[in-house]
Amino acid sequence: MLARSVTGTLDWIGSMANCGGETTLSCMIHTMTRSCQGAPENDREVRPVLIVAGAAGSGKTTLGKQLAQIFSVALLDLDSLTNPLLDRLDPLIDGPHWNSAGPHSEAIREGRYGVLRSAAADLVSLGQRPVLVAPFTRELTAGPEWDELTRGLAPAQTLVVYVDGSPELLASRRAQRQASRDLHRPIDVPVPRPKVPHVRVDASLSTDTQVECVLSQLR
Repeated sequence: MLARSVTGTLDWIGSMANCGGETTLSCMIHTMTRSCQGAPENDREVRPVLIVAGAAGSGKTTLGKQLAQIFSVALLDLDSLTNPLLDRLDPLIDGPHWNSAGPHSEAIREGRYGVLRSAAADLVSLGQRPVLVAPFTRELTAGPEWDELTRGLAPAQTLVVYVDGSPELLASRRAQRQASRDLHRPIDVPVPRPKVPHVRVDASLSTDTQVECVLSQLR
């Protein structure tokens, strides 16, 4: 929801909302200033960077693509940006597959998310507001990874869209898609609720319904 103050300041009023399931509201207010005489493309700068998060099989990439298409903005997907290189390097890396738990897991994660942050920062510096898609597991705990992400996206605001589903649903979807990257994933562990303000989207809903849930937070 957007509200304009009498001084020409645009106040971004976000919330922790829920599409499908119990609802918890916790408002936050961010202030962004823009000229009242700005060009139409300024609306793009007012819109937040959408951070679409969720576990493997949640449908976050499908939702992210739809949102990017609606807003005509770039889609930055962690897998698309980093997997091709890692797949080529995997035979040269000692230890298990790069997507498995191993001695290089920490360095690989830092490198992957570093690529995502850098690409997003470049687009934000050009006045664009991309859609980011990744699990963002650590970032959602509101720790240093979250600070690093939001700091790199400044001055853009962010809206986290958390796609959440039952373990059974996620496992079923992963089995159906038969993606090679899923063959080497670590065993699932319970994912705690995000500690950052977010919009929860039920993974079992249709993509159109999920999109409407997100759009309702931007009106």
